[in-house]
Amino acid sequence: MLIVENDTARVEAALCAGLLACPHCGGELRPWGWARTRTLRRASDVERHRPRRSRCSTCKKTSVLLRDVALVRRLDEAAVIGTALLEHARGAGQRTIASLLSRPRETVRGWLRRFCARAELLVRHFSSWAFALTARLDELSPQSSPVASALEAIGLATRAASTLLGPRPVWSWVSAMTGGALLANTSSPFPQPR
Repeated sequence: MLIVENDTARVEAALCAGLLACPHCGGELRPWGWARTRTLRRASDVERHRPRRSRCSTCKKTSVLLRDVALVRRLDEAAVIGTALLEHARGAGQRTIASLLSRPRETVRGWLRRFCARAELLVRHFSSWAFALTARLDELSPQSSPVASALEAIGLATRAASTLLGPRPVWSWVSAMTGGALLANTSSPFPQPR
């Protein structure tokens, strides 16, 4: 899985030109058909899309190109999940958030539990991105909870990325900076800043 920008025409052009690097070996990715059709629930509608599949010209491994508006193994758009996380940090409970977003309470509970369980890891990860992207940052100010600290680190890192690399929605940056694995239940490492 490789997180790419949301502009499918630009991604396709980059893929055909050999400008995308293999996440396994750094080799040149080339078009290799399409992955299965997926559903992405956005705030107000549902989108069905078929992600592009690519193959490395060096190691021959394939990768699905997942747009940065999504997270790995999540039906809902990253921005919808981000809204739930922000509402939770403001004190809303899972039932309130589920009602606000028109999602099942169990789904929202799963997002919140996973984010809370990974909060300290996320603070470290997004702090490293924030420090790598801005020279003006000395340290992160402590917050009232690990969840609030994680959201603060996400805010700083995504703001720095948009300033340095160009504007992009916050939760698209989050997807890109975590390789889509913000709420994944695996121990795969997140992409590190270089």
